Amino acid sequence: MALIVSANVADARPFRGQIGLSAILCTFSDSPQPPYDVNFYRRMILGRGNGSFADYWRAVSYNGVDFANAVVTGWHQESLTLAQAQAKAGGPNPKRGELVTDCVAAARNDPVSPYTVPQGHLIAAITSPGVDLYGGVGRAFFPDNVDIGGLGHENGHGLGLHHSFSDAATNAEYDDPWDVMSYANVFARPNPEFGNGGPGLNGYHVDRMGWFPRHRIRTFSADGISRATLTLAALNHPEVPGDLHVRVPFDPADPFHYFTIEFRKRDGWDSGIPADIVLIHEVKRHSDGRYLSFLLRERSGNRAPVQSLNRDGVVIQVNPRSAAIGPNQAQVTVQSEYASRCLIGYVWREAFSGDKVCVAVATRAQARTDNAAAASRRNPGGGPYGPDTCRQGYVWREVIPSDHVCVTPAVRTQAQQDNSQATNRRNPARFVYGPNTCKQGYVWREADASDWVCVTSQIRTQTRQDNAAAASRRNPGGGPYGPDTCRQGYVWREAFPGDHVCVTVAARTQAATDNREAPNRLMIP
Repeated sequence: MALIVSANVADARPFRGQIGLSAILCTFSDSPQPPYDVNFYRRMILGRGNGSFADYWRAVSYNGVDFANAVVTGWHQESLTLAQAQAKAGGPNPKRGELVTDCVAAARNDPVSPYTVPQGHLIAAITSPGVDLYGGVGRAFFPDNVDIGGLGHENGHGLGLHHSFSDAATNAEYDDPWDVMSYANVFARPNPEFGNGGPGLNGYHVDRMGWFPRHRIRTFSADGISRATLTLAALNHPEVPGDLHVRVPFDPADPFHYFTIEFRKRDGWDSGIPADIVLIHEVKRHSDGRYLSFLLRERSGNRAPVQSLNRDGVVIQVNPRSAAIGPNQAQVTVQSEYASRCLIGYVWREAFSGDKVCVAVATRAQARTDNAAAASRRNPGGGPYGPDTCRQGYVWREVIPSDHVCVTPAVRTQAQQDNSQATNRRNPARFVYGPNTCKQGYVWREADASDWVCVTSQIRTQTRQDNAAAASRRNPGGGPYGPDTCRQGYVWREAFPGDHVCVTVAARTQAATDNREAPNRLMIP
């Protein structure tokens, strides 16, 4: 099931802001009295602090998503009978799209309370009695007993999220019970009024939406460290210190292929999970070209999530809980050889055991050839430098001071150049930027810690300058909009909700344009 939002929402990843939603309640011409009135669905979708659909998305997005513009309207009566609607939903060629269209038309043509869906709104059609549950492009169709989890799953698709998987050999789809994108095969929490809801999203899905602050994501080995014990903060407890999301790259051929580590605490929207737990996922390209998350699970018994991993040069070990950390934290020890791996196009030179200087493939082949010919290039009579003096025309290679393999002067010069470039050619983890990696020519705007919108380098520079000048552009006397009212000639930038940095009108227009173009500037869809 997939609810794909229209261009101003579904295509806008990374996404922060208001989502337009029209939830339309429809009955059929012979429907009995619906079990709930329209106010029930308004509480369910729009309520605050009552475990509503809006509460869920505010929580998992760290307040990045707002449904303030959502509308719940109904009940609108269709001209169809229940049997006619069931016929459209069933049979070998169901007409599911018409079911939504029929409900939208009933609302528009309602003689008492007509309602027309605004441009760009998602459509959630809910019928009583229910005849189907499905998602389509910009629209979804639900029964009158839909719960928070069902609504949440479909909205996840609307924001550009895919189903979650496990690494099981078969039936891997919908097999990450700690992620709502595996709904309904999840550890949900009951709500006495609205049915099951939750759990939260897995770390990769939060990362994909751009809801993690940059400083709460760790890409292991990017700093050159090969072994460390890391403290994790639970995804639903960002108020405590620690990494919210850890990427552990291991595939130099694909910077989007890596392991992830996250900690899930059994409370809030995750209160339905069996216990606090650290989860390890693998993010990799699916056969259809999309990058998906795969929960790593034991292959036997209760198929619990793995708590240790030794694969592809990476060792991950979940540590026992201790008094050294708080109740909303966990620790893992990670070890990886990735920091010594070469960037694409380079290989270890291997002129001697342990030589991990990264060079061109042809240079490594030359080193092997030179090593094989070393004895024939030595001066049999010796010389002032001992028995390994080189014949005329050769010199010591000196990739390290003790390297007395005889090579041509050009090869020695190449070795010196390769040594000087070693740091620049090593550690692909430095270039693993996650799902919001920008296409060449663009960089993150970084208007705040969670701003992953891709812009030109000039715009990022301008953004930094505007941030630095923000205080000087505010009206010291305040105004109708509070103490951050801008001086004459400046307006709020509004690059994201609550962005009240004062900029020129042109800069605000540019921010809106960049937001709109952001999905087109990403490396992966």
